[in-house]
Amino acid sequence: MKKLSTLAFLALFATNAYADGQVFYRYGWSSLSVNRGGQTFTDTQNATGAGKNDGNNGKGIGAGLDLSLMNCPLFPTNSIAGEIFVDYNRFSHKKVANAINVVAGNATGPTVGEVSVSELAVVIAPKYRFGGLGKVRPWIIPAGLAFMVNSPPSNTTNYLDVGYHLGAGVDYMIVKELSIGVDYRYTIGSGDPQLKVKYSSLGASLAINF
Repeated sequence: MKKLSTLAFLALFATNAYADGQVFYRYGWSSLSVNRGGQTFTDTQNATGAGKNDGNNGKGIGAGLDLSLMNCPLFPTNSIAGEIFVDYNRFSHKKVANAINVVAGNATGPTVGEVSVSELAVVIAPKYRFGGLGKVRPWIIPAGLAFMVNSPPSNTTNYLDVGYHLGAGVDYMIVKELSIGVDYRYTIGSGDPQLKVKYSSLGASLAINF
């Protein structure tokens, strides 16, 4: 009887816990593991000595949707949500030799202009949330699937890739309908377009709970 009462209490606590459903908006600071300077479409391999588009660090903005899936069978105060996250990061933005004239065979030489090195990722992942800490709710993403768009494209002119995404963070509920959070995320591309992109991101988020 005592065991049943304990389980009932935990189940009640889990039911009243901080909501798993969220729409959140995120701003972050990101960093490429290896910069893309010296490539064909980032700076035309430093043609005419115009410079390299070799910035590693940048900023990003994103938004996501968390949908409640289930309570953890072993720990009723914990739960599992499904996350759909769209993340855009710009790592470098410099005035360099533009590749269009070189590719087109223009004899006048490469035109210098501003070129951005960026990454767009759409992530689908399970998010495991830890309960029992009141308004504080840590979480982890152990393994997520990222669909990646590399811009500019690789030297082989391919720009689409898939990758692995993981993360960890914590949310704090201001009121029932609103929370703030911080997190760290890491994304690794498969290298399918002959370009292996790896980047990390530290961000802050504002979420609407439901």
